[in-house]
Amino acid sequence: MSELLRNVPLYLVLLAALVNLVRRQWIVNLAALTVQFLFLFPIVRLILPLELALIQPFTGLMVTLILYLTLMNVGGIEPGNLKRRPSSGEIFRGLSGLLLLAMLYTFLPSLQREVFPLVPGDHLYLSIGLILLGLMQLGTIREPFYLSIGILTFLSGFQLLYYALDYSFLLEALLVAVNLLLAIVGAYFIVKNAESNEA
Repeated sequence: MSELLRNVPLYLVLLAALVNLVRRQWIVNLAALTVQFLFLFPIVRLILPLELALIQPFTGLMVTLILYLTLMNVGGIEPGNLKRRPSSGEIFRGLSGLLLLAMLYTFLPSLQREVFPLVPGDHLYLSIGLILLGLMQLGTIREPFYLSIGILTFLSGFQLLYYALDYSFLLEALLVAVNLLLAIVGAYFIVKNAESNEA
């Protein structure tokens, strides 16, 4: 039972990444992105000291706030309609994401043994799962907001994997800057896309 409770943040982060892959509702996606960044903290805290582990959720919340303010500016935030039936595209993306995670779970022991022997199994599963879900999101959508979420999800997985292998203050500062710059670039393209749709 304690093992299950210890893995709750891992499942919540993967569930949030799956929601962002499947659903195409801005308010739902922003909420899922917030959950994804917040629940990375207890996982990162197992590896890094508290003051360093706090950087990850703080940066994530700043990124989410940038995207939220941009969407508010272009009038894209609408009340969430959770009762809406899923489309065939959403069902396809959901099943594809679950299949990817199931395949990763199957090959995880050999991947850990051959490539990442120093990374704990749960940590490796989460980091590579986020990388795969982020890549799938990048390959299934063209809208700037969802592309930004895909890149941020991919980068979160990469950061987690890197934390388990090594830690560098310089690279951490670089990754924080990259996260914030990606949010700003994403905000720019969201505004440009909204302007082109109005024209």
